[in-house]
Amino acid sequence: MASTLIVGKMDPLAAPEVAKILSEFDGRGTAGGPRRRQVYGYYDVYVEVLDDDSPSTSQEPLRAALADYVEVYDPEVASTPFQPTATGFYHRQLASPLDLTALHSTVIVNRMDPAVVPRVAELFGGLDDTDFPQQMGTRRRQLFRYGRDLYFHVQDFDHTDGNQTIDQAWKQADPRFIKICADLDPLVHKYDPARWRSTADQIAKRFYHWEAPA
Repeated sequence: MASTLIVGKMDPLAAPEVAKILSEFDGRGTAGGPRRRQVYGYYDVYVEVLDDDSPSTSQEPLRAALADYVEVYDPEVASTPFQPTATGFYHRQLASPLDLTALHSTVIVNRMDPAVVPRVAELFGGLDDTDFPQQMGTRRRQLFRYGRDLYFHVQDFDHTDGNQTIDQAWKQADPRFIKICADLDPLVHKYDPARWRSTADQIAKRFYHWEAPA
């Protein structure tokens, strides 16, 4: 099962109010809602990861409730009416069965020219054909693009600290990890180079998490 990624623009200071609205909506147990909702902030980017077998229009009232806080990210390319869903271009489930209740998504945000999508997908496909993802602890990998240049790399781990896992991969310097990072370097670019200090600066911060009752 692939996730749905909702993208918008949000003032980071609005995160507590947005989390409150999300909690109130999910607490109603709306029929047709997702199995799991995780929401992240990254600078001015709002990222919502939905896991659901059958996404429903029941989410439309939530979009309306969030409208004062979550805006169209890129008005120049937004359709009318606004469609906030990112386009998934790579999905690989690396553990079966996949227990969503035991997983935590780590979301990496960068920039990418849509023209390089086939090459980026090819690079990750090659990596995921090895045993490196299992060694790293990656349970699922998904890649998305949105608008003119936004790129999202979503990895599911069985723990909350994906940042530490990625940092450890650098320290262990597995040749396969080092190679894909080098291959991606000319294709995938930092979201804000002026504020980038380390790989940790690519990782969005989760500020809301909800799962449907079993």
